[in-house]
Amino acid sequence: MTAEPPPGNPYEPPPNPGQPYGSPQGGGYGTPYGGSAPYGAPQGAPLPPGVPAPLAEWWERLVARIIDGIIFGVVYFIVAAILTPIFTPSVADILSNPSLSTGTVVLPGLLAGIIAYGAYAAYDYVMHSKGGQTIGKKVMKIRLAALGGAPLDSSAVMKRSAIFPGVMVLYGIPFLGWISSIFVIVLGVLILTDKPLQQGLHDKLAGTVVVKAPR
Repeated sequence: MTAEPPPGNPYEPPPNPGQPYGSPQGGGYGTPYGGSAPYGAPQGAPLPPGVPAPLAEWWERLVARIIDGIIFGVVYFIVAAILTPIFTPSVADILSNPSLSTGTVVLPGLLAGIIAYGAYAAYDYVMHSKGGQTIGKKVMKIRLAALGGAPLDSSAVMKRSAIFPGVMVLYGIPFLGWISSIFVIVLGVLILTDKPLQQGLHDKLAGTVVVKAPR
């Protein structure tokens, strides 16, 4: 009398000790063929379609932006402080032509915004184009990536940088400065609420995501 084979797929290799039949071989991270998820993704957490690595946390992006923005915020106030006395008319000039006082308020802030935040937008573009990381992103170990995992396209990165932080060149202009500030807040809210890619408007238009960098 022949022995009955154990139930199950006769072509399936026996499991490792403590491993049930049918569980993935290898890393066990839920990836095909038992491969490990990139950069230590949580076990069983699949990546959204087209995302080459686990997405960065919102607070990592925020801290990275704060690190990058502090430098150019300081530059803005220094430039504004230098330009304000230059464009400040004398009391006699203001009394004879009251419209001069308006230019005193607008022009220094406008020029300071163009110089400081225009430089910020250029810095953002150059650094992301080189390796997907600004100084802030390097500190937080996150990076910019194109959806699908292709190399970053320079025109897409330029578009992204022009939208943000480029919009901040309006910071020193009355009314338009408020609009730019509201726009920046909307970008932050969109990153928090957008699922599953956590993209701001600048990411959506450029086709990019911010992900964790290899450690």
